[in-house]
Amino acid sequence: MSNATCPPGNELLVFDALSIPSNITTVFIPGSNASNPSMTTCCAPNPVKVSKGCYEWCEVPKSRLHNSSQREIEGDFVTCLSANGLNVSQSSILGVHVATSLAVGKEVSVKGVGVWLLIVAGVWGFGGLF
Repeated sequence: MSNATCPPGNELLVFDALSIPSNITTVFIPGSNASNPSMTTCCAPNPVKVSKGCYEWCEVPKSRLHNSSQREIEGDFVTCLSANGLNVSQSSILGVHVATSLAVGKEVSVKGVGVWLLIVAGVWGFGGLF
């Protein structure tokens, strides 16, 4: 266990106080074990790190983002952590920080715009234009 004086397991600090990069989407729980099997499984392939000696955190793997909102990421991690032996609702709490780049909006791809145009053309009966 860490020598840090940590708040109770049902409290999270304000994200800015955790010294975790804000330009990535992260998940964090109270704890000081970077080898926590539940976190390492749910965070894979990204490593689990410890902030302030009190909070385990990791960058949310791209495979878990699924174009998700903060609430969806939280739900996905609670499910994963519970399936891997950590009952978040009874033993601790979970925080999610969504990177500004995700929160502002998704990148628009040429393929996405093309699919959208095909759908609109089909719905409005402009199929002959393509």
